[in-house]
Amino acid sequence: MRKALTLAVLLQTVLAGAALAGLVDGTGEVTEWGITPFTQPNVADTFDGTRWRTIQNDYAPIDYPGGVGYRPSPGGALGETFDLEEMYVGDFVTETRVLLVGSNGPTADAVGTTWFLGDLFITLGDQQFGIVTSGLHQGLTVGSIYRLLGDGDTVGLQDADRSYAGNTRVRANDYGPDDTVPNIVGPLSIAGDIDPSQLLGMAGIQSDTFDYGGGEDGTYLLQYAFDPTGFGLTEEPDTWSTQITWGCGNDVIRVKGDMPYIPEPATFGMLMFGMALTYFARRRNRQAR
Repeated sequence: MRKALTLAVLLQTVLAGAALAGLVDGTGEVTEWGITPFTQPNVADTFDGTRWRTIQNDYAPIDYPGGVGYRPSPGGALGETFDLEEMYVGDFVTETRVLLVGSNGPTADAVGTTWFLGDLFITLGDQQFGIVTSGLHQGLTVGSIYRLLGDGDTVGLQDADRSYAGNTRVRANDYGPDDTVPNIVGPLSIAGDIDPSQLLGMAGIQSDTFDYGGGEDGTYLLQYAFDPTGFGLTEEPDTWSTQITWGCGNDVIRVKGDMPYIPEPATFGMLMFGMALTYFARRRNRQAR
């Protein structure tokens, strides 16, 4: 554990220096990803040869009551404020990265409430982890990575006027069986009173904004970078996912895949998601000998 934490701190220091350069170049391309937001069609849980992605521009995976952007969400034109447009998961040799493209973040003021962009939740099989997005909501340190052991380790949507927190109407969705909005979007953030012993290390957090035009000015880009070998998996997962939502429940985005991962072209090596992928890659190499 001490070694994992040391590596995480060193990684965060390196990323802090890299953040000065920004995530995007003058054209809006996310340089180290080779991605320009809003240039690809909507897809879900798709492997494009270099990384996994979900793109849902002007689309929501939930059949919201009254339509997206209307009561009891923040409502009207404000619905655009809470759009989560694109999410990518990729392996960058020494670390795993998750890239989020959204309309706003990490907070937005609407209808008398400050709404928070949620923490990033990572599920490997039946084991769940969280990375703190903002310290403003629950007071936890930004970038902290926690192992989550139960419902008491997380908090749900913000219970404020025009939030979906108390909505009990069952809604169709693209993530599974019909359910209520709070259950579909899942937890918002890690609980502020989580046991400190569940802290696994730190992730690097980097953000940027860019004006893409056509109603997408002020687009917010957020990158998480971490070394998941310190997650201490207790069993081999057969599925994984990354997911994040807004505090009002107005939008949620997820990328999900199955194990083992699909190999990339030779120039990119193997896409992995942390310790689980490393295990499968090594096992495959041993069997080939």
